[in-house]
Amino acid sequence: MPCAGTGQDGELQKGLGPAYVDNGDGTITDRNTGLMWEKLSADWSIHHNSTEYTWENAFTKIAALNSGGGFAGHTDWRLPNVNELKSLVAFGAAYPAVSPEFNSGCAPDCTVLTCSCTGSSWHWSSSTYPSSPERAGAVVFSDGFVTHGPKTYLNFVRAVRGGS
Repeated sequence: MPCAGTGQDGELQKGLGPAYVDNGDGTITDRNTGLMWEKLSADWSIHHNSTEYTWENAFTKIAALNSGGGFAGHTDWRLPNVNELKSLVAFGAAYPAVSPEFNSGCAPDCTVLTCSCTGSSWHWSSSTYPSSPERAGAVVFSDGFVTHGPKTYLNFVRAVRGGS
């Protein structure tokens, strides 16, 4: 469908495009939001992209990232809220629906210093579902679907820091 003269979003192209920077230390910074994201790998480390956690155990991963000197020199990692997590969705991409910065060079045994991997399944957020406190928000990165599920489900986890 042609967009010219319609005033529709496809014609106007308003808003900010993604502006990600790979920091070279296993993290990616979103210059639009100021959020710093954990890169995920395929090396079976704590950063492995397909390690699954219950919602409660997701916080155990976060605590591990913050222990010692912290991951990438930071000790304020946290589980993102659902709005922060859905900010990673790249509409027009699928399997996974993320910008290339979050899924490039993913191969067996790659590390957060050599690749960036995103599993296409559910990723936990810190957001408890308001009408059912036994459920939490999640983003399904196969297509960017935002949903919620029982906190006992096993889902992927990507940590974040910064923001307000």
